[in-house]
Amino acid sequence: MKLKLNVRRTFFIGLAFFAILMLWRVHLVQTPLLLRRLLYDNFGYTEGEYFGIIGIIMAIDNVLAIFLLPLFGLWSDRTKNRLGKRMTFVIIGGTLSVIFFPLMAVMFVVNRIWLFIAMLALMKIAMNLWRGPAVSLMPDITPKPLRPKANAIVNFVGYLGAILGGLLVMIWSFQWNDAMADISLMPFYLTAVVMMAIVLILLFKFKENKVNEEMKEQMEIGETLSETQERVEANKPLSKADKKNLWIVMATVFMAWFAFNAIDTFGSNFEQDAFGTDNWGMLGIVLALTALVAFLPLIKLTKKIGRKNSVLIGMGINIFALTIAIFMPNTWALIPVFMLSGLGWALVNISAFPIVVEMASLKNIGLITGIYYIATQSAQALTSVGAGFFFRALGPNWTNWFWIYGVVFTVFAFILCLFFKPRKVEMPVAEEVAS
Repeated sequence: MKLKLNVRRTFFIGLAFFAILMLWRVHLVQTPLLLRRLLYDNFGYTEGEYFGIIGIIMAIDNVLAIFLLPLFGLWSDRTKNRLGKRMTFVIIGGTLSVIFFPLMAVMFVVNRIWLFIAMLALMKIAMNLWRGPAVSLMPDITPKPLRPKANAIVNFVGYLGAILGGLLVMIWSFQWNDAMADISLMPFYLTAVVMMAIVLILLFKFKENKVNEEMKEQMEIGETLSETQERVEANKPLSKADKKNLWIVMATVFMAWFAFNAIDTFGSNFEQDAFGTDNWGMLGIVLALTALVAFLPLIKLTKKIGRKNSVLIGMGINIFALTIAIFMPNTWALIPVFMLSGLGWALVNISAFPIVVEMASLKNIGLITGIYYIATQSAQALTSVGAGFFFRALGPNWTNWFWIYGVVFTVFAFILCLFFKPRKVEMPVAEEVAS
C-alpha cells in the first residue's frame, strides 16, 4: 500500500499556523515598543532602564506556556467529541485570542499599563489553549515518513501569515516617542479579523473525526517506518536510546530559540538605538518571505540528506548570517543577511518538529507537541529576561553585543545537534502525493 500525502488538506490545516504566525509577528514587533512607551509615560524610564522590565513582561507569557502547552496538549489527546480532539481547542482558543489581542491596543491608547499587561497575559493563555492542538493536526493525519514534507507545506502557509503580519506592522508603523493619538490600532484589528475568519473556515470545512478515520490504516503503516531506535508504542516508555535522542533534540531546539527570540524581542529596539530607524518589521518580512520561497523547493533536499543534516546545515547558515550582521552599518545592509537567515530557518523548521514528534505514538501526539513547546517557550522566557538585563548592563553600547548574543547560542545548538543519532530507515513503500 502506498503512503499518501493529501497536499490540499495539508495546506488547509496550515491556515491555523497562518493565524498563529500572523499574530506573533505583530505581537513581537509592536508589544516591546508599546511597553517602552507605557513605561516611559507611567514611570519615566528612559534609554536602557526599560530593557530588563520589558524582558520580564515578555517572558511572563512564555513561562505560562511552559506549563499550559503540555497540559492542553495532553487534554486534547484525551478529548472526544463531534468537533474532534484538536478542533475543540482551536475554536475556543482562537475565538478568545480574537477578543484579547485588539484589547491590548485599546489599553495602550488609554494609557493603562496594568490593564495592557493583563490583556497580554489573557491573550497568551488563549493562544496556548489552541496553539499546541493546532500544530498537532499535521502529525495526527500524516504518516511519520511524510511529516517533513507536510511540515514544509504547513510552514509555507504559516509564513504567509508572518509576512502579512509584517506588512501590517510596516504600513501602520510608529516611533516609540510619537504621541499616543498617532498610534493606529489597525494591525491589531485586522489580525483579529483574519484570525476569526480562519477559525470559522476550519470549523465548517475541516471534519477532524472523518479525516482521522480515513487515515487510520496509513498512520499504522507510518508507525512501522519510524526513525526512532525502537518502535514507539502508546503504553510503552521510550527506549533508553530514544530518550537520550529526545533530550538532545529538545536541548538543540532550546538553544536555537534562545538565540533567535532575543533578536526577535529586542530587534525593534536595536534598530532604533543603532540606526535611528523603524523598519524592523521589514526585516521580518524579508526573513519570512525567503523562508516561504525556500520551503517547498527544500523538500527534496531534506529527504535526500536527512532531517538531522537539514537542521545542522540550517543552523550553520544562521551562524554565518548572524556573524555577518555584526558588521552591517544600517537596516538596508541587513536585508541580504536576513534572506540568508530565512533560508537557514527554513531548513531548521522543516525537520526540527518532525524529529520531535517521531518520538510520539498515535495516542500522545498532543503531549509530545506540548513538550516540544516547553523547549521553545522556556528558551523564549529565559532569553527575554537574560538578554534584557544583559543589554541593560552594557549601557549605551549594548547594540555592539546584540548579534554576538545570537551567534554564541546558535553555535551551542549546532554542537548539541551533532550528538543526535537517528535510525536510518529505507522506505519499502512508494510515496504518492494526492491533490
